[in-house]
Amino acid sequence: MEKTTLVVLLGIVGTFFFPLDSVWAVGTAANTTITNSVTASYSLGGVPAAPVIASTSFQVAEVIDAAATWQDGANVTVTTPDANRVLTFRLANTGNGTELFRLTRNDAVAGDAFNPSPSTVSIYLENGLAPGLQTVGANMDTVYNSGVNDPSLPADGTLDVYLLSQIPSGLADLNVGNVQLLAASTTVGAAGAVAGATLVGLGTGGVDAVVGTTNADAEATGGYIVSSVVVTVAKAVTAVLDPFLGTDRVPGAVVTYRITVDVTGTGIAENLVITDPIPANTTYNSNSIRVGGAVRTDASDGDNADFGASTANTVTVNFGNTASPATLTIDFNVTIN
Repeated sequence: MEKTTLVVLLGIVGTFFFPLDSVWAVGTAANTTITNSVTASYSLGGVPAAPVIASTSFQVAEVIDAAATWQDGANVTVTTPDANRVLTFRLANTGNGTELFRLTRNDAVAGDAFNPSPSTVSIYLENGLAPGLQTVGANMDTVYNSGVNDPSLPADGTLDVYLLSQIPSGLADLNVGNVQLLAASTTVGAAGAVAGATLVGLGTGGVDAVVGTTNADAEATGGYIVSSVVVTVAKAVTAVLDPFLGTDRVPGAVVTYRITVDVTGTGIAENLVITDPIPANTTYNSNSIRVGGAVRTDASDGDNADFGASTANTVTVNFGNTASPATLTIDFNVTIN
């Protein structure tokens, strides 16, 4: 009888022990079912009895979290006034379920020197067709309309967000104006709630949602800096060597040109590129480019200059972002036809 009683008790355990719990962990996708089973094996009178199995399952709840980071790396240089200047941010869903986020911008950030104002279209969403902000053409990024096309991000998903601003007139050099991107979960009761707050049935697939450590929202601040950078370019003939070892400008004479680029004022001349088409009635002398006295090849390779690769029959030198003050020189030779 004792052994029979044991069988009955095991059967009761196997039939009725099904606690339904709700737990959360950022690493496992929301609404994932986790099941665990236990088996009891035994014998009666030396004969193996049917195993008794008990199982329990639960669904992983959704954690709502987000992060935002400014991507430009340094204050974006602007003039005063200036229009449609871009700050780039990246929004990340750091929770474990798909989440919808509403975006806003704050132009009155405390502690800066001036307040930028929104452009006519002030927020764009990256559509993945071409890198960086595209405002026209087939690759044009998506104009954001709050409450209409709030971005939906899967767990661990990211999205680049562009803020466009107008810069007022009358500002002083080196004045900084900041803009803040704010992103908040649209799940009812989530944004700004205390970490650990449970929103019953409002998570992915109807599971509970739990507000994470970022309080279901995120923010990041980027800045503009006023600069009066001025770029001037001068070009001169610095040497002539004719076929008779003189300096007459006759057919066959080799002419050396020098381009001098001065960057003055304050700030950075962004994406500074110099292009110089070879004049008519002359022929470029191969591999004669010198930048700051250093030899450059004609090919589009590891150095910052080329001949004909970027633009046909043209010397091109790419100085990239060039901080003021700077004086840059380019030399090359042509032969008079």
